[in-house]
Amino acid sequence: MSFDLSIRPKSYQEGSEREWLVTNGLGGYASSTVIAANTRSYHGLLVAALTPPTGRTLLLSSIDEELIADGVSCHLACHQYPGTIYPQGFRHLQEFRRYPVPTFLYRTEGMEVEKRVFMVYGENTTVIRYDIEGVGLFRAVPLVSCRSFHVASGAPPMDQSRLSVEGPGGGVRLRSDCDFSIVSDGARYLREDLWYHSLEYEVERRRGLQWREDAFSPGRFEAEVDGRLSFSIIASLHRSSPAGAGALLVREEDRVNRLLAAGGDPRSGVLAAGADQFLVRRGDGKSIIAGYPWFNDWGRDAMIALPGLLLTTGRFEDAGTVLATFAGAMKDGLLPNDFGAEGYNTIDAALWFFWAVYKYWSYSGDLELVRQLLPTLRAICRRYAGETPGSYSDGDGLIASKPGLTWMDAKVGEEFVTPRAGKACEINALWYNGLKVMELFTERLGDEVAEEVVYPDLAERVGESYSKFWNPEEGCLYDLIDGIDPAIRPNQVIAASLPFTPLDASMVRGVVETATEELLTPYGLRTLSPRDPAYLGRYEGGPAERDRAYHQGTVWPWLMGPYITARLRAGGNTKKEREAAGELLRPLIDLEGQIGVGTICEVFDGDGPHRPGGCITQAWSVGEVMRAWNEAVLGGARGPKV
Repeated sequence: MSFDLSIRPKSYQEGSEREWLVTNGLGGYASSTVIAANTRSYHGLLVAALTPPTGRTLLLSSIDEELIADGVSCHLACHQYPGTIYPQGFRHLQEFRRYPVPTFLYRTEGMEVEKRVFMVYGENTTVIRYDIEGVGLFRAVPLVSCRSFHVASGAPPMDQSRLSVEGPGGGVRLRSDCDFSIVSDGARYLREDLWYHSLEYEVERRRGLQWREDAFSPGRFEAEVDGRLSFSIIASLHRSSPAGAGALLVREEDRVNRLLAAGGDPRSGVLAAGADQFLVRRGDGKSIIAGYPWFNDWGRDAMIALPGLLLTTGRFEDAGTVLATFAGAMKDGLLPNDFGAEGYNTIDAALWFFWAVYKYWSYSGDLELVRQLLPTLRAICRRYAGETPGSYSDGDGLIASKPGLTWMDAKVGEEFVTPRAGKACEINALWYNGLKVMELFTERLGDEVAEEVVYPDLAERVGESYSKFWNPEEGCLYDLIDGIDPAIRPNQVIAASLPFTPLDASMVRGVVETATEELLTPYGLRTLSPRDPAYLGRYEGGPAERDRAYHQGTVWPWLMGPYITARLRAGGNTKKEREAAGELLRPLIDLEGQIGVGTICEVFDGDGPHRPGGCITQAWSVGEVMRAWNEAVLGGARGPKV
């Protein structure tokens, strides 16, 4: 498997089902299909994060290229309109390469075009670089939208009376809710206002969302080609001059090549480069975007994804900054699931924080950051132990939660599809793990502060009470107690995988055997056994249909991480088991069946052939596959340092 991830689509259908995405470290992105046909309302060449890492606004939708040689016109673009695909530039596409930057190779009669697309890291800027050989006229027509990336609308995207042209034929500056420039370092700009009506986004149609849109073009760029010509078109909130575009390309390719090399082997390298896309700036700190194109940075997802995304490639400083950012946002012993006043709506983000901090120490050996984070960890323990108002803790030491506070939180109208109210198996395993982590850290750091929670005693009580979760009939865990729920779900695998688990060896084996028989697929674990009457095997349809299936059978790749860890624990972590783990991870690590080129998507159908769905690229999908591959196959940091 090479770094370039080359694709040579043979048809519109084939090319329209593979997507690429690049980011800028701010939450902004550029994304489309490998044939440059936008099939989502989220696709665009410049989607800027106006309030990093959020406030994503679609500015430049696409660029329609045209070659004119010997009086013959040849279009490179692709659009879907009612009843037709026009133009059909995919017929001239010879190859798409993903790395180091998305590259399109076109060949027509008498001309060849290499187009490279990248974002400037740390800027809301996209550069489209053209290298053209032949003789003729090259035209590039930008289509702009100037809207929230969530909404496709036929309404005019901007006040055309506020449109101004900058420079002597060098580009255009567009003014609406935000101002941005489109400029070129080698093509002249010609003003011509045009509307493109009824553009269709097929993926949004299938998803039951707004799927038709009008787009505006403020003109075109033209360049005469006589032999060889290289130039760039730059769309930017920050740059009104095209100077230095070539140097920006070299810098970005060098940056990405370093990421590819950080993985150590081709598979890990590609995922390491993909992992970098989730790391974003938040104020003076850093955070992790849950998934592109539509998710923000969420606490639970960030903590689960962090070890794989950052620790497996030695990005300890970045990992520490992310941990400190979330610690700084703690409120009353809770970590935000979403930043903002209403974002403290999860029971487990704070519990996953213990796991992330422990993994940070396990990989880095850095106790100093642990020392700095200890007050945050203590505050979480006080909250969950019931020593502050609004406690979740029960008299047996176990934690009960209200509906919709675990990771299975999909809602249709006012109804939680998977409410999981009561004492959930993975929540209480995370609580036990957190107490044992605190016991370990306080021993390592000494008795610097009098502890308000006696961690060993409470951990022992939680561990003893946890036996209530055992389901002797199925030989695995109940998903919930206090209202027994025997549904076979993957949450018990999380419980069996944690560094400190309340399960004994026979319980771990039972959980793994059950998950293997009922939940395992080549792309992750189902969220519900197919034997369950509530099982839904297809993630499709409109928002309500998809939300009903989201945690009722849909496969999640991130769950392969806990499964592999639990499987090695059950099997004794032998060479044979590690080799088996590698084979189980192979479809994901080899990026089989994915939507996005070079990355791992959010979900798959529970039923075969397990079609991919959800976000093009998902942080915890990439992170947990990377962590499992590193720990199980490559022999990276694994077990407790006790």
